[in-house]
Amino acid sequence: KRRRCHLLPTMGIYYYTSTRSLGYQQQCLTSPIVPSAVAGVLFCGIDVLQGMSAAQAFRPSTFAWYAGGFYVYNAMQCPMEAIHGRQSNWHNILSAGTLGAVAVQRGIFGIPFVSPYFFFQNPQIPPPAVAFVVYGGIAGLLSGLQGKPF
Repeated sequence: KRRRCHLLPTMGIYYYTSTRSLGYQQQCLTSPIVPSAVAGVLFCGIDVLQGMSAAQAFRPSTFAWYAGGFYVYNAMQCPMEAIHGRQSNWHNILSAGTLGAVAVQRGIFGIPFVSPYFFFQNPQIPPPAVAFVVYGGIAGLLSGLQGKPF
């Protein structure tokens, strides 16, 4: 028996009740475009507030890294939602942790809240593993504060 995908009206926006439906997946991949662009502009602005020149901070390549990173973080959750059948805080943790670990391994990001001396004292712990925990933890905390269930 085929299940129908019903739309739920919420504040004038329609949401699909099944995360496995094609419509939900399309919405999942297109809805983060504008918020990612806004986040890219905000992070470029933070660079200016930290002392970087506006010309350097608002270069298209800098903006593309920030906005693209936020978009990929959101888009990585779509297949997880389809497989799991619902949204989950674990998806945020896995997405952010994976992106953080890859970025640290490639030398793109540093690891916030962790002293570089930690790795001299603990050479058996690889930096990408610590990055996974830190970035995943930050995302898990933020999505948990928004009320997303585990």
